[in-house]
This record gives sequence, structure tokens and C-alpha cells, in this order.
Amino acid sequence: MGLFQIFHGNNKKKSEYKKATYEKGPFMIKCPFCFKKFKTEQVVFRASHAEEGDPEYEKTIDELLNEYNRKAGKSALPEINSVIKTQDIPEKNKTRVDGVLIEIKDKYDISTSERLCPYCHNELPITAGRGPSKVISVVGASQVGKSVYMTALLYVLEKYTCERIGASLIAGSSEYNDEIRENQEKIFDNNIMLDPTPKQHVEPLIANMKFKNDKIPPLTLIFYDVPGEGMTDKGYIEKHGDHIKNSDGIIFLVDPLQMRALRKKISLMNKEVKGDFTEKYQEPKDIIVYFFENFISKQSHEKTSIPTAVVVTKSDMLKNLRDEEYISENSNIFRNYNHEKFFNLNEFENINGEVMKFLEKADAPFKGAMDACFKTTGYFAVSSLGCNPQNLKIDENVGIEHIRVDEPFLWLLYEMNYLDGRRD
Repeated sequence: MGLFQIFHGNNKKKSEYKKATYEKGPFMIKCPFCFKKFKTEQVVFRASHAEEGDPEYEKTIDELLNEYNRKAGKSALPEINSVIKTQDIPEKNKTRVDGVLIEIKDKYDISTSERLCPYCHNELPITAGRGPSKVISVVGASQVGKSVYMTALLYVLEKYTCERIGASLIAGSSEYNDEIRENQEKIFDNNIMLDPTPKQHVEPLIANMKFKNDKIPPLTLIFYDVPGEGMTDKGYIEKHGDHIKNSDGIIFLVDPLQMRALRKKISLMNKEVKGDFTEKYQEPKDIIVYFFENFISKQSHEKTSIPTAVVVTKSDMLKNLRDEEYISENSNIFRNYNHEKFFNLNEFENINGEVMKFLEKADAPFKGAMDACFKTTGYFAVSSLGCNPQNLKIDENVGIEHIRVDEPFLWLLYEMNYLDGRRD
């Protein structure tokens, strides 16, 4: 990783460069659940055993964890193993990696490595404290394809992209690994679409990005996929939306069918869906209303500085638009591109410009609201599957093609100073 060339929207000169600057440890831990920040020495541990008759090690109700669960709309837990604070643990019974406390032996000489947030008692990712944590919220209206996009993104990152940028993607835990694998198997092996994300408490999906260059600290990625119905429900957002204002990056997905001007123009491959889709789809600007009402309006200058990738999904559908007024048949949107070793700024500027012009024509109110409310934006178009499923099934004869799926995420990495930006 060498020099970075900075390009934030249209505000920076093409000649500006800066060297990559990675955060240096010791790293503060950001809890993926309550978003409190604390030093690594402040972690507590869940005992790996219970001892009847010992008040410190008897099973007990975890009030902090249940308080979090109640706030999140989850069920309270029964008695579980106790929480161990580390102040009274002898130094010889503490294990550190990269200066971070990751395991202890308790007074019974029994080990535990289940580290907890001291504020909400949720279990922390294994890499917490050994590198920075970045919260990425994936937002958008109902039916925009957030879950499918996330499944495709993690698949593409793990199988192809990480190798190109000198990294490896590792699931945050076996539980999250099973969830990812189940969704990927459903889509890519069985050709079946995912069910919509239920409108309930949303658990983070945690992955670790480990770099081959050991001078680069590992990155803990905390993804939140918000149900579309929840994005416009004030009560739901008040209860579950803390992660959005605590985000380090936002991926804002927009479905072409949400754009009123395009609904009757796009020739859908699913012949069973006909007529005006006005009632079926929320408008993209509806989501910005949430951002402004609940978050942006409470900030200085009423603009958020969180880097936000605006992503037009299902870009393969635009081939059926057959209207040069909106997009050319030879557009870069329909051509896949692999960013090798660095984030190609020329390629970004091309796709960024094309998608901005497309949105200005297809949904000018939305584009105008983005300009008014978001300071740092990049515009992209992706297709998670490369085809339009029918009756929740993917045609095996057509096959799956990922088009520019990883590009919005790589732009966020670039904005976070974790990926070089250069011109070819």
C-alpha cells in the first residue's frame, strides 16, 4: 500500500496525493451492539463454568445483557454463567496477543476467552482491539435487494476481491459463518432467492479482514442490514437505528423500479408482474426523509460526513430500458470491472459520473436530496445476480453473473484509508 490519491466527489483536484495512514494501536474497542467505546483492558469475560455455592461463579441473571435485549426487543435470558472482571486476576493468568487481552484463567485455573463488552455484556469479535472496527450500514427501501446484495458482496469479497487487494475475509464467528454459508448455498447452489429480512431486531453480521501485509492492522467489519419496512417506521428506527448514526460508512441501495419515471419504461423479465408499481415500491427519497428527520437535521450544517455509497441495484434491468435518454447501451454500468491491488480512480470517476447523470434524469428529487444532505458520496450501479429471478427462482440455464458488486465497498475502504487510490 503506497500513495493515496484523494477524490471525494467532485471537490478535489486530480493532482492531490497523500500517503496511506493506518490507525495505530493500542486500539479502542467499539462494541458492535451498543456502540460504546472503551480500552482493551476494560473488557470483561464470561466464565466458562459455574460453581454452586460460590457467589462469584454461580449462575445468575445478567441484568446488563437483559437490559440490552429488552431495548432491542429480544427475549430476556434465564440464569447464565457469571461475568468475571479482570482487575483481580493475576498478570500471569492473562494472555495477550498484540498487546490485547484475549484470554484469562480464573481462580479455579480454568480458561475463558469469551470477551464481553463491559456496558452491555454482548460477546465481542475475536479481533476487537487488535485493529479498528468499522460499522457499515446497508440501507434502502423495501424490496431493493439488500439481503441478496450482502450475500453476493461477501461471496465476491471472499472468493475473488480479497486476493486482488492482498487480504483475506474471515467470518467473525462460527455462528455468523453458518448464516453466511446458508444464504450463499441457497442462492448460488440451489438458485433460490432469500426471503425478505423480517422487521425485527437486526443482528450485526461481523467479518474480519486480515491483510497479508502485517503492517496493516486487521479490520473488523460490522455490517447492519436494515429491513426496508423499518427504514420508514419512526418507532422501529428509534429502537433499532443507533447503528446508522454510528456508521463509519453507508451503502444506500436504490432499486430502478422505485423511480416513478422508469416503472412503466422497464420491460420486466418477470412477465407476471404488470402495471403501475407505485403502491408496491417506496420512493428513494422516502429513506432520505428518515435520515434527515432522525439524524442529519440534528447535526451542524445539516449534512452528514459519513461516506455514503449510493448504489443502483439490479442494473441488468436497465438493459431493458431501451431509452438513450437515460442510459447508453454501451454504458460502463453493464461492464464488470475488477479493481486490482488498488482502487482505480479513473474507473470510479467514469461510473460515478454515469450513475449521477442517470439519477439526475430518472429521479432528480432524490439526487437533489442527496446533494443537500450528504457531504461525501460515490455513485455506483451493481447487479448481484446478473439476471431477473422469476417466482423467487433463478434460471439455471441463465446462470449468475456478478456485476461491479464489490466496487461500492472498495470505495468505502478507500475512503477509510485502507486501500490505495491510483490512476491507471
